Amino acid sequence: MKTIKSALLGTKSLIDTNEEVLIVQLKDILKQHRELIINRLLGDLITYLDYKFQTKPDKQMMDAIKDKLIALKKSNVSMEYYQSIEKQVMNRAVIHLTNEPFYVEINACVAEVVVPKKKIFL
Repeated sequence: MKTIKSALLGTKSLIDTNEEVLIVQLKDILKQHRELIINRLLGDLITYLDYKFQTKPDKQMMDAIKDKLIALKKSNVSMEYYQSIEKQVMNRAVIHLTNEPFYVEINACVAEVVVPKKKIFL
């Protein structure tokens, strides 16, 4: 039995009968955690974009970013961003989830819309 502790989800238990089952359960927990973070971000997206990307989006950009975040929220978890968590789950009995890897994925998603829109002066 493995335990994942999340500030957003509380304590979740994983049954570690085999690695495949463990990964499926882990992906479900990661998706739930990511969903909660995205829901919170959507509530005050303008402030977050100003803080993280130093940009004031127009309505068109806001709609595009919201669409990207909603699509990300509904999508399956790609373990590309969560390899460190996967490694911890394989090696430890208790794992504490931090928000950092979730924001790396979220910021990469948002940057696809925001970064091309910013003008680069040489």
